[in-house]
Amino acid sequence: MIPASDVSIAGVAIGDSPAQVRSKLGEPNTTEGIPDYLPLHYNYPNVRVSFDGDVVAGLFTRSASGCTPKGLCPGDSLDKMRRLYGEPLRTDRETGRFFEYYGVDLYCWLQIPDQGDKVLSIYVACQP
Repeated sequence: MIPASDVSIAGVAIGDSPAQVRSKLGEPNTTEGIPDYLPLHYNYPNVRVSFDGDVVAGLFTRSASGCTPKGLCPGDSLDKMRRLYGEPLRTDRETGRFFEYYGVDLYCWLQIPDQGDKVLSIYVACQP
């Protein structure tokens, strides 16, 4: 379990409004409306911000500049991940095996692919 404040990427947190995201990151490069679980996405060079209604409900990055508040970024070693957050849960999901860190008092978590010896991407996933 990690503090809820650590379950964010590039300064954007779950629950932020579109206006808060734009004030933190500026105007998105592109926006996408996709009829799926999270229907609106703002795409920035370092992070994809997904909305459910008027709040951030998911975040994703593959960018070395899309980091968590503690400074974990794609490209970092899994050793650094463990130094910053401790030993993760290892979870098998439909889309593969992941390292996961759950937020305290938050139904969201950091999800990192369990592949190789580096952080390939970071996803902030939330339970609907």
